[in-house]
Amino acid sequence: MNRKFPLILTGVLILIATFIFVPRTFGDSLSDLDKQLDQTQEELQKAKEQKDANQKALDQLKALKAQYENSLVSMQQSYQSTKQQVAVTQESIKEKEAELEKVNAQIDETEKLINERLELMHEAIRQMYMQQAPGWLSHIFAAKTLKDLTKNLIYKRAVTYSIKRDADNLGEQLQTIQDIREVLAKIKDELTIQKQELVAKQNALQGEISKTQSNLAAAQARMQDLNQALIGIDEKINQLTQKQRDILARKAAAALASTSVGNIEIDEAAIEKSPPKDGKVYFSFWTYGYPHRVGLSQYGALGRAVAGQTADEIIKAYFKGVELQKWDAPKTITLTDGRTLPFEDKYLLGIGEMPSCWGKPDRGGIEILKVQAIISRTYALKYTNNGQNPICTTQQCQVYVGDSKVNGLCGEYWREAVESTRGIVITYQGEPIEAWYSIGAGGFTLTTQQVWGGYRPYSVSIADFDAKGKPYEGKDYAGSPWYHKAWGDEPWLSIEQVTDLANAALLPESYNNQIGELTSSEIVDALNKSGITPITNFNAIEVLDENGKSGANTAQTKTVRVYFNNGSVVDIDANRFKFVFNLKSPGTDAIWTTRFDILTAADL
Repeated sequence: MNRKFPLILTGVLILIATFIFVPRTFGDSLSDLDKQLDQTQEELQKAKEQKDANQKALDQLKALKAQYENSLVSMQQSYQSTKQQVAVTQESIKEKEAELEKVNAQIDETEKLINERLELMHEAIRQMYMQQAPGWLSHIFAAKTLKDLTKNLIYKRAVTYSIKRDADNLGEQLQTIQDIREVLAKIKDELTIQKQELVAKQNALQGEISKTQSNLAAAQARMQDLNQALIGIDEKINQLTQKQRDILARKAAAALASTSVGNIEIDEAAIEKSPPKDGKVYFSFWTYGYPHRVGLSQYGALGRAVAGQTADEIIKAYFKGVELQKWDAPKTITLTDGRTLPFEDKYLLGIGEMPSCWGKPDRGGIEILKVQAIISRTYALKYTNNGQNPICTTQQCQVYVGDSKVNGLCGEYWREAVESTRGIVITYQGEPIEAWYSIGAGGFTLTTQQVWGGYRPYSVSIADFDAKGKPYEGKDYAGSPWYHKAWGDEPWLSIEQVTDLANAALLPESYNNQIGELTSSEIVDALNKSGITPITNFNAIEVLDENGKSGANTAQTKTVRVYFNNGSVVDIDANRFKFVFNLKSPGTDAIWTTRFDILTAADL
């Protein structure tokens, strides 16, 4: 049965009644209808533009992701090729070192032989001169005959010549071997330089690979911020229909998909409208934090500053095993629009990721702005590989607003924060970290492993509360409008709507691509066919933490428990419920993070 028919019929009857019973206001009615039509068309156009903009952003992210993936494959191939060249060069160096070792041994042996021959020659000459009488005439008189004299002189000369010839030959051999050694040493030096160049190339490629992997992870994370945050962690976006994707895109666009507080603090209402006053019970679903909850919580950091913590203490609360140290930062940084700016004195002074007025003494004070200055500096250095690569100026990287930051309201506080922390970055084992931050974590931060699947030793999950259990993002400290919030334009759901959502969450995953289109009766029929008891006569609903205790008292809500039929209970995985809620809930209602709970009007 078409549910729209009674509504259409009612509208027609109203129009007929208007024509018959109120003829004098007919012109006014037409005018009102024209205005409503114009307003509706305008709203439809805005919605279409918003959807197109969101889709364009997603398409850009997909293209960027593909680019990173292609670059990664190419660089990995180059890295492997360079690695092989390094291995070959290292082997050649070893061979030349072995040859040099042999040549050096030959040189030592030859020098030893030459020294021995020279010693023999010197000894023979000495003996000859010792045996002969003094004076040259004595040779003549000592010889019995002229023949003897001649033979004696020739013999001595031959001996002397032979020794000298041997010494000369050994000297020539020594020179040749020394020449060979010089050639081998030169080859070895050239190979060593070649190896150093290859190793440098290998290290550079490894750095590029790491950066590209980081960029790829960042692009994937941003896509997940727009889509996967709206569905269950275990559900996959490519399993959804186009209609379901449109629903998620519309809800993401309605939430603006902002990842940080921004340059101006917005006082968003925790809930957009009051519950109906008809005496019935209504439920609203409240999200803690927004959107990814990894790294530093800006509102949590604000609360810690209000509590008196220093920038160093705040940063080390959100990142494990890190240090704050002076870094030899580049003089300039290049933006993706082609501009090159002084890094400290222009780029950082124009970062618009935190309201400057948070630096007022009666708000967070200068320490909270120091935190943002340090984390923004670290993020930019890591993202650009210490200034070697460009960075974009939007929230896809880090928002840059230019001179208006320090020239605008409270700009003097931001300038002081940047200048007083000049060169200071967050490091882990001597290298800048990937300094993630977001609006708020809703009391509990998550690790990169929990959200994106990539392990980082300095990424930790913390309970962001003071010693008395008060959340730093809450009203006692930062007063974050995102700490505990109902998202959407239809925040109050009836018992029938909640029952329908819970039954849909009980469906097997094979029904995922139909969930948004099935009616309540069709869902019940599907459950019965699957041998699953549907929820009827709804009594109550609550959320459980990881220990099975009532309430979202953990980093991630684990279970949604429904009581029905005055005694029956069914538990639904929280991620599964979140997935179904975001596809099937009315309007732009959404559960944005994995920590959420359920309230009634009486709880507010």
